[in-house]
Amino acid sequence: MAITLDGTNGMTNASWTTAGRPASPSTGQFGYNTSRNYLEIWDGSAWVAVGDQTSAYSVDYLIVAGGGGGGWDWAGGGGAGGYLSSSTSVTQATAYTITVGAGGAPAAVITVTGSNGANSSAFSQTAIGGGGGGSDQSDPGASGGSGGGGAIDGAGGSGTSGQGNAGASGNRNDSLAGGGGGGAGAAGSGNNGGIGLNWQSLGTYYAGGGGGGRNGTAGTGGTGGGGNGGNGSNAGKTAGTANTGGGGGGGGAGQGAAGGSGIVIIRYSGSQRGTGGTVTSAGGYTYHTFNSSGTYTA
Repeated sequence: MAITLDGTNGMTNASWTTAGRPASPSTGQFGYNTSRNYLEIWDGSAWVAVGDQTSAYSVDYLIVAGGGGGGWDWAGGGGAGGYLSSSTSVTQATAYTITVGAGGAPAAVITVTGSNGANSSAFSQTAIGGGGGGSDQSDPGASGGSGGGGAIDGAGGSGTSGQGNAGASGNRNDSLAGGGGGGAGAAGSGNNGGIGLNWQSLGTYYAGGGGGGRNGTAGTGGTGGGGNGGNGSNAGKTAGTANTGGGGGGGGAGQGAAGGSGIVIIRYSGSQRGTGGTVTSAGGYTYHTFNSSGTYTA
């Protein structure tokens, strides 16, 4: 689009999207970037914003850490990754580091607890990785965003205030049942994982706890990506679902399963303003979904 001069209405600049910028710009060439909502100029090596770019806008965010791994033998399920949901103000043209935590590994041997999930972070807020599930007999679940379930004689791990809930203790008298991992929406219950939370009521749950292993019928993972526990032959165990922060299922007669990786989602009202992650639009909002670590530029 060429520059248009009008004695009454002023001047209209050339415009383009970030993806549709001129392929071979000349030094000093400028236009309005409709993806970023500002005027920019080619300085000979890069596109530079023109004028005051300090205006801020509000974004909603979800930060979910990696879920904890399940334990080994009549074991506790992994706790869900910590869940943080709020809003903040971002400054236009500023880059924000986004970190998405990996899920915790299952217990490598019978004598250790499943590994905790890794933390996720954005906008100076950190969601804590889910606690690993307890292994063998008296091993407790680890504390984390949500706590891991305890082995048959072990206590459940504690959750982080404002991010998750405790894992359930094991129960030797209930067919050698390991406790379910805690979820963002509820504590572990018996050998079942706690439920996760439905972010912005959009229908998708995140951060469900892993089910505990059991000599009889294994525990079920909590809605929100929690993995199922293994039974007496260690069949049926499942890992936490990737990019939900779900805890891994505990082993029934062997090794448990890994926790699911975390996720960061950013949204704001209206058309696209920022860059980074996978960009989608729905219901009048623009969403930036980070399934792995990256950068959000406002």
